Amino acid sequence: MSNTTIAKIPRKGCLGLCRETEEERYEAVLESAIVDEHFKNSIRRRYIYMLQEFQTRAFRYSALYHIGHFIITVGSLVVPALLSVQYTNSIADYQTQIYWLTWTLSLCVSMFNGILVLFKVDKKYHSLHTTLERLRSEGWQYLELTGRYTGNLLHNGDEPSHRNQYRFFCHYVEKIKLAQIEEEYYKYEDPSNPLRSTQNSQKPGAASSTIMLPSIHEEIAALNPPKTVKEVMQGLLTETESIPSPTNEVVVPVENNTTALSKDGTSLPV
Repeated sequence: MSNTTIAKIPRKGCLGLCRETEEERYEAVLESAIVDEHFKNSIRRRYIYMLQEFQTRAFRYSALYHIGHFIITVGSLVVPALLSVQYTNSIADYQTQIYWLTWTLSLCVSMFNGILVLFKVDKKYHSLHTTLERLRSEGWQYLELTGRYTGNLLHNGDEPSHRNQYRFFCHYVEKIKLAQIEEEYYKYEDPSNPLRSTQNSQKPGAASSTIMLPSIHEEIAALNPPKTVKEVMQGLLTETESIPSPTNEVVVPVENNTTALSKDGTSLPV
């Protein structure tokens, strides 16, 4: 007997209210995926929770973005119009009300303009919505086994399935998350990054890197232990040679005079 899944019609709700959310639709399809329950729980705890978090943040910044720009745009048009008619004879009885209305609108325009610039609402609004849609697309590509999950990442010719594509899916989800972190806070290569400046001060010769995950086929070098005792000894000798000597001068007594010799052999007066 073949395993069949009964399709469920998405809940549409009434006038856009109480309709099925993106997470509920994804959960309904994830239930029928052929993958271990441990992996399903990992997707629920990490990926779906990440979607909810980004959706909440995107909604907040979206409300602030649209309300702020609406007040700035409308207020910038209304304030000059009120100033032009404030002292006309036909509305002389309302000059006080118009004055305070103009003052309030001017204050709101300046305040929202400062808030949008201070919290970088425009940048975060576009960044969060872009990341949210990338995560949604990545999740549906995995469930549908399309896009990068059609088996192109497998080199043994196996048929793509949710089980053997799971690690690729987790890898790219984490790459999207780390890319969003670098975009919102600091890029690792940014000279103003305090974490990078601290590490460079501790390791003067260290090359700059990135917190982005490596390729799916590339191992993390820091997790590769040395294979032989010879490699361990070579590493210790290399670290010892890299330590600078405590002094650059050697004092050599010569009869009654004392001369200092530098590393290149030239004599220096003391």
